Amino acid sequence: MTINSLIAQGMISSLLVYLLTKLNKKLGAFLTVLFSGYLLFVIFGFQNSAGEVFSLIHFGEFELTFMTSHYAWYFAIVLTLTYFLVSFFNPYWMKKMVNPAAYNMLFMVSMVGTVGVFYAKDFLTLFIFYEIVVWSSLFIIPMGKSRKTPVIYYTISSIGSFAMLYAIFYLYHSVGSFDIQAVSEAMSQAPNTYRFVFFTMIVAGLTKLGIFPFHTWLPAAHGSAPHTFSPVLSGGLVKVGGFIALITATVIPSFKILAGDLQLMGVPFENYLIMLLGAVSIVVGTLMAIKQEDAKKLIAYSTVSNSGYIIIGLMLNDQVGFAGGMMHVFNHAMASGAMFLSFAAIAYRTGTTKMSELGGLIKRMPLTFAAYLIAIISLAGIPPMSGFASKWLIFQGLASNGMMFIALAAFFGSIGSFLYVFRPLSAAFLGQLSPKHKDVKEVPWMMQIPLIIMSFLTIFYGIFPGRILAYISKIQESVGLKGVEIEGTKIIAATGMWDSLVITLVFGGGFMLAAILFFISPKAKPVDQMNTYTSGEFIYDPDHYHYAKNYYATFENNYGNKKRVELFFDAVALRVKEFGEMVKTMFFAKSVSFSIFWIMLFFTLVYFWGDKV
Repeated sequence: MTINSLIAQGMISSLLVYLLTKLNKKLGAFLTVLFSGYLLFVIFGFQNSAGEVFSLIHFGEFELTFMTSHYAWYFAIVLTLTYFLVSFFNPYWMKKMVNPAAYNMLFMVSMVGTVGVFYAKDFLTLFIFYEIVVWSSLFIIPMGKSRKTPVIYYTISSIGSFAMLYAIFYLYHSVGSFDIQAVSEAMSQAPNTYRFVFFTMIVAGLTKLGIFPFHTWLPAAHGSAPHTFSPVLSGGLVKVGGFIALITATVIPSFKILAGDLQLMGVPFENYLIMLLGAVSIVVGTLMAIKQEDAKKLIAYSTVSNSGYIIIGLMLNDQVGFAGGMMHVFNHAMASGAMFLSFAAIAYRTGTTKMSELGGLIKRMPLTFAAYLIAIISLAGIPPMSGFASKWLIFQGLASNGMMFIALAAFFGSIGSFLYVFRPLSAAFLGQLSPKHKDVKEVPWMMQIPLIIMSFLTIFYGIFPGRILAYISKIQESVGLKGVEIEGTKIIAATGMWDSLVITLVFGGGFMLAAILFFISPKAKPVDQMNTYTSGEFIYDPDHYHYAKNYYATFENNYGNKKRVELFFDAVALRVKEFGEMVKTMFFAKSVSFSIFWIMLFFTLVYFWGDKV
């Protein structure tokens, strides 16, 4: 099997799925599961392939080509795994979809599009498949709750698309080629050209990753998209931005090309500026996640924060920081995917993702609770989950380079994540069960499979991070970096060493001790939510009795009413709308007086201009 034939098969299969879904909704959804698994299986076979070139199509002097590489495989396997696991939810949501046939088709098109992005040999191929991903997801998002959200998503995506397109044509004008390798070699001799391309091309990566100030589409799109697509947006498609950042700063070696520029903490100032945006994203994403009432928007802002870690690691371009950023691509895909799927499961059973309307579901949905718990432990960077490994490596990279301000932002994000990931856990699963959810039960077995697999992978690579870091070392070597040093279960950095197995045993022992103390200690007496023993008044609305209301009110008051970048964008949108109304009134009004005015003005200008001539 070749990459070009695989992509062709995918596009044809998406049309077949569309037609079959028209005949039978569940049959079409099951086909998305089968093809996702097939794509994952085929991509896995390219694990050790690098340098193989495949042609898709010729048109004139241009050609769309693909090339295998270690970094392409890594991103492709993360994305196809995410799509495959999420697809298990699709058959159960067909009745809830506005247009299930279109959803299944676009779901597959976006999946195939990501593979085309990662294996693109030239920038033209990369841009075309990038647009396929953008447009397919653009039409899926409004199948959720909002029709306004795609406008926000498209506006931000357009900024990245036009920036990338301009950079690509500028490169072609300067180098005479779209080929990534040829451009990389040419840029080594033209640092001024590369500096301009670096900033324009990286915008496409920042918009897709949701890095500040392009983060506003994430909460809007994730909060409104279908529950079965939000995990793909967060765990998968966001990583396309990380891949573009990788191409821009690492495959095209920014450290070597910009070695003569101003260096800040041993890093070219161009890379450092992008790292600063990543640091701001960590802080903004953390603060905004803490105050969310809707679980999906909370997880979306956590994606903003975690994208900051990824971009910092990739821009570091060093032995441990880069490895941490690459590993966090996988860790965040599994953790955020499990979090979104957990709340998709909750929404499937309860019909809501608002935390103030939930509570006590640990007794009704224990597996979903366990999957969410494991995911948030990883996302918060707590051992022995895999999220700790990637964050530890990023911290080590920042510390060894003396980047204390960025390290402080990264540390703040880790501490703040304890707050925002615990809120949905407490509000949805703990506390008292609402009377309207007394008959809720666990999701069907097929929906449990992805939750179990994501949880297993998160634990496994937390205990044995060397398994994934060994492949990341191959990626580092292929782009001219030194691979991270691994000795068994030990990871060695310049400023310290970490043995994942020892840490796992320590945490496992502590967990067992806590479990023993819990089971032998006296238990609290369960009280029905409507048992208003503290007063004689009856509670008519149990949702208002939920302690999730204003969960972190005291902390939120310190920044909740402050100006945000969203307000700036809203103000710009309002001014653009006002300008459009003015133009419409002046040039397209139905009033005869306006027409006479412009005709007279035109002839007056012609008269005076002709007189001067």
